[in-house]
Amino acid sequence: MSDVNVSMSGNDVNVVVGPLQYFGSFYSTQDQTSAGANTANKMTPNTTDISNGVSIVSNSRITIANAGVYNIQFSAQLDKTDGGNDVVDIWLSKNGTNVANSNTQITLHSNDGKHVAAWNFFVNAAAGDYYELCWSSPDAAVFINYVASQSTPTRPATPSVILTVNKVG
Repeated sequence: MSDVNVSMSGNDVNVVVGPLQYFGSFYSTQDQTSAGANTANKMTPNTTDISNGVSIVSNSRITIANAGVYNIQFSAQLDKTDGGNDVVDIWLSKNGTNVANSNTQITLHSNDGKHVAAWNFFVNAAAGDYYELCWSSPDAAVFINYVASQSTPTRPATPSVILTVNKVG
């Protein structure tokens, strides 16, 4: 499927034909807490910035309307409220099934041990496929932290999760 863009300036006519772009930009304005130790949790972006052909369904499902290769990128503000060191696992699932070899482990150190998890997955999606970003820790005190806007100096809020999805092929 192609997009046709036509622009005119004086006697010149420019016609640009290219692929229709599918994308989505989403984020979360809330803390995301664990449902319990060693429990698979889903990252839940609750705000759509912009999107075309990509949506969030049922709070956590990154739903692709059109087939193609997509780049799913995210960042998550990991935090914890107790002492010691704790591992956090983050992985991708497709249509409710864990994607093989997609897990990464991060270790948070000590109380208030913050860490930003940020990476991407390339996926070959069929129309209607959905993906979820999953996470788990043996410590229920681990959470994904939202920080409201701050002052001195004035700065914007920090979403707990930022997610962007782009069709790349």
